Amino acid sequence: MTKTLTDFEQYAVQHPDGRWLYHLPTPQEYRSAQRTSVLADGEPMRELPATRGMWWSSDRPAHQITARFRVGRRVVGYRLRDLGARSERFPEKLSVDQWREQTSGDGGEILYGLYESVTEDQAEQEYVYGADFKVLGGVEPPSPDGPAWVAELPHTLTQRTEYLHLFPGYMPGLLAALTAQIKALPHVEYCHTARRGEPAGLKVTIKVPFHQPVSRWQPNIGANGRVLKSGRSLPVMVRQTLHLPVLDLVPGPDYASALAKWHELLEFWTRVVGEANVRACNTCEGTGHVLDVDDAARRRS
Repeated sequence: MTKTLTDFEQYAVQHPDGRWLYHLPTPQEYRSAQRTSVLADGEPMRELPATRGMWWSSDRPAHQITARFRVGRRVVGYRLRDLGARSERFPEKLSVDQWREQTSGDGGEILYGLYESVTEDQAEQEYVYGADFKVLGGVEPPSPDGPAWVAELPHTLTQRTEYLHLFPGYMPGLLAALTAQIKALPHVEYCHTARRGEPAGLKVTIKVPFHQPVSRWQPNIGANGRVLKSGRSLPVMVRQTLHLPVLDLVPGPDYASALAKWHELLEFWTRVVGEANVRACNTCEGTGHVLDVDDAARRRS
């Protein structure tokens, strides 16, 4: 059977790599069925990963897309669980119509304990998608694990999530992603969103050692608060503060363009912090810095 789905559901994307991507929602009447195959002009289509069976690809534009569904077993009658209970009132078998008639009246509930259903497999059902696919240029929808995307859509499309990645919009959450990445760097003491009165963006505090290690003696304190002769030597560290003017939103004409910019910004700002993560100069007592040889070698590699 051929159906016309709701407006905007039958949707295709012509991918730059030559593939054709089709959004093929499960028809309402087959929501509980298992889709066994999807064919484009008789050739098997490939399901796109992480799209929950909603997107399928073909190497060429399709004139007709057909899906087959296994709809499960159907009840064809009822039979006594215990043939010893067989009588004129309780025959060995009941048809579906007899079952409905007898269970609809008073006392019909007793039949549920005496009878069991008899089922049989149903033939697979075929569904033919209409040929009126709306075609847009673009790439496959993003993975659910990737950055979020807020599209700026016409009102009529705001509920069609399968379209979002092809329209202008923005990715929120860059500050949180960058914070997690910077906190993983060595010597980073704090990284958080700027507070009121501070430059907008991220505030990063780095705690670095001197180029020629400097230490200080810290005595232990006894239970009565007295300073003890014992203690330990602690490295002297120098704090540096960076204010990164990072915006939380990454705009773009579509998801793919914004995602490329997202990764570019993560790489750039992480590199800024990494390049500031150098050892303090002993000569100027920490007001300058010395590039660590090991750190320089790591960056070159």
